[in-house]
Amino acid sequence: MEPNTKLYYDTNEVAEMVGCEPSALRFWEKKFPQLNPKRDSRNRRRYTERDIEIIRKIMHQRDKQGRTIKGTREQMRRKEESQLLIQRLLRVRKFLTDIQEVL
Repeated sequence: MEPNTKLYYDTNEVAEMVGCEPSALRFWEKKFPQLNPKRDSRNRRRYTERDIEIIRKIMHQRDKQGRTIKGTREQMRRKEESQLLIQRLLRVRKFLTDIQEVL
């Protein structure tokens, strides 16, 4: 199958795609709450494109930026918090714009 045509990938497929061992994926699943692959009826992990993107971010932080697992986890947590803050600020901005138009 061509890339982006599957909804779910198994552990071995993902490990081959990103260039790591399947055991590393299972380890990171325990260490990073953001990485939470779904399970099928036989309890096998099923990774989505979003999960694969998180794995790539973990690998980038570790390999390219030399961060530890703790440092990578903290960096990803901060990024999520900042994205949530941006979303809140955009909602407030829209609300204020709507009020301004009414006045």
